[in-house]
Amino acid sequence: MSRIPTIVMILVVLVFGVFLGTRFSGNREGKLDNQKKLIEAYSLMQGLYVDEVNGDSLLSAGIQGMAEYLDPHTVYLGPEQVSYSQAEFDGNFDGIGVEFDVVNDTLLVVSPISGGPSAMAGISSGDRIIAIDSVSAIGITQQEVLRKLRGKQGTKVKLKVFRPLSGKLINFVVARGKIATSSIDAAFMLDKRTGYIRLSRFIATTADEFRRSLALLKKHGMRRLLVDLRGNPGGFLEQAVEVADEFLGQGQLIVSIKSHRGGEENENFVAKSGDGFEQGEVIVLVDKGSASASEILAGALQDNKRAVVVGELSFGKGLVQRQLPFGDGSAIRLTVSRYYTPSGRQIQRFYRKGIAGREHYYKEAMTNILPQKLFSNPDSLLYVKNSEVSVYRGSSLPLLLSSIKAGDKGHDKLMELKDAGGIIPDFWVTGKPYSPFYQELSQAGVFDDIAQKLLDNPHSQAQEYRSSLDRFILDYLEESGFERLVMKACQAKKIAFDRASFIRERRYIARAVKSKIAHQLFGAEGQIKFIVLSTDPIVKIATTVPASLR
Repeated sequence: MSRIPTIVMILVVLVFGVFLGTRFSGNREGKLDNQKKLIEAYSLMQGLYVDEVNGDSLLSAGIQGMAEYLDPHTVYLGPEQVSYSQAEFDGNFDGIGVEFDVVNDTLLVVSPISGGPSAMAGISSGDRIIAIDSVSAIGITQQEVLRKLRGKQGTKVKLKVFRPLSGKLINFVVARGKIATSSIDAAFMLDKRTGYIRLSRFIATTADEFRRSLALLKKHGMRRLLVDLRGNPGGFLEQAVEVADEFLGQGQLIVSIKSHRGGEENENFVAKSGDGFEQGEVIVLVDKGSASASEILAGALQDNKRAVVVGELSFGKGLVQRQLPFGDGSAIRLTVSRYYTPSGRQIQRFYRKGIAGREHYYKEAMTNILPQKLFSNPDSLLYVKNSEVSVYRGSSLPLLLSSIKAGDKGHDKLMELKDAGGIIPDFWVTGKPYSPFYQELSQAGVFDDIAQKLLDNPHSQAQEYRSSLDRFILDYLEESGFERLVMKACQAKKIAFDRASFIRERRYIARAVKSKIAHQLFGAEGQIKFIVLSTDPIVKIATTVPASLR
């Protein structure tokens, strides 16, 4: 083993030993001996190592290495990461107030936040920010955008903006202000009785936002609700508990958290009295990206027979973290307990410790278990199958998992599912696989590029729909010469144009471009509304399944 890894590991143990020693009691004499030994080792490294040792860098690398050894969700955060993370979870930050995207190395203004500093200054959707404080923004990364545009309230940033439709360069000076973030990406009615809420994460304001959205949809006559948790990575446990409380009656168990230490790490969360939406029908949508607090909400409603879960097997994160700060502004987000659904399910997937185990853990999440792998003859489970989705009825699976015995038919496959962790959907939906050509177009940003070019072209049909999302969803079709547009985009990206695949998937490619146009014209909510109302096969399935399996 080389000297540097050895030093890092020793320093890791030093730092973490001191860290834990300041927070927990018990075995004090042994801890003091260990700390003394580690401090002596650190002094030797500082004094005798062949090269100069940067203590700060070594500390950060050491703590990060220790965190990576424990489990996939214990992480070390540097001061800058803590600042950004805290702002996101607090539900507000200081900045200029734009929803942005980096498309083809260009910083694109998707939408200025209504009432925010950028909107007040006159920045518009579709503008390209080509310089920030006189420094070129061409080729800028997402992280660099955050670093440069966020800052202390009242400070100013100079922006040079190119406006494509007019061809003009415009200079702006924008004073940063307090920007409120949201965890509700969209909330609207699918039909006269069915509401839809898309929850992207659980931050400090989520429960209040959710209650407001519920109240608004109820005023529009909502009797049935789809809660979309797809891609929601989680967040604050307490916020998930409050959202679950809107659907459950007083005293119903929502989630339990348990630790081997007991004490404050062990707690049962139960519903309180309230009437957010305790009587209406509820469908919850999940996928591989639904994790942590999302699984708490889905599991609570499923176990209490309050909702039907539709989608894929969820991510499988059943570990609870507490963020503990260091004096320099950095922090460790440490796993302190596990959570269990009301029926006692432990959602956490199996993982191996160490960096290799962590990499395998996240890679596996992208290829999660599919029902086709588990059931050689799924006819009895098959609910719907068409050109876009396959749906398997899985509501009996939790019962099977609790009662399955060695030697039973399907034992091995069901045990594989039991070890997979996550929330098992009542209706397991697998989407249509796209061709390699479609996936290459998507990964290369071709859909974004075509949308950008169409919106920059004053003669494009898309210009007619800038003022009305409803008209855009209903009436905008693919652009004339669409095949030629895709061919040119492929040439620019050095992608071989596969005409046979294009013909087979033309409507899906056109939908993808239309989705990107919707995002650039009407923001994230406009894009979601287009997808949900027009193209989302899983939502279509969710609106047809029975809302109760009792």
